[in-house]
Amino acid sequence: MARPDDAARLAELHAQCFDEAWDEAAFTAFLRDSFTFALVAEEARAFIVIRVAADESEILSLGTRPDARRSGFARALVEAACVEAHRRGARRMFLDVAADNLAAHNLYAEAGFHPVGRRPGYYIRAAGRADAVILSAALPLSR
Repeated sequence: MARPDDAARLAELHAQCFDEAWDEAAFTAFLRDSFTFALVAEEARAFIVIRVAADESEILSLGTRPDARRSGFARALVEAACVEAHRRGARRMFLDVAADNLAAHNLYAEAGFHPVGRRPGYYIRAAGRADAVILSAALPLSR
């Protein structure tokens, strides 16, 4: 489980994974919030940030360093985060994923997530906007 003093490391990892990275202050705020937790894969190859509120939880961010993609880190983190969120009382997990992110869609589908909504033009990119697909799964995960 990541702690507030891991914020700089998480910000650095986030910057390796995304064009619009969250800074150390954002991670410090997340990690000090009692409703939010983060997990980091071995040797800081991947991370996941989760918020739990009442009986719902949300994946706020999940990233894997480019040199560690397709190594199973994201899958393991999703599964571990779902277990922890359920332990904290969540009965359902949600997340947004870019409609064109096929690798992420495959990862989440294999874990038991299903589309429940769409946010048109949610993601802003250099080449234009991309829709977000809202995914959800019941906890505990069952495949």
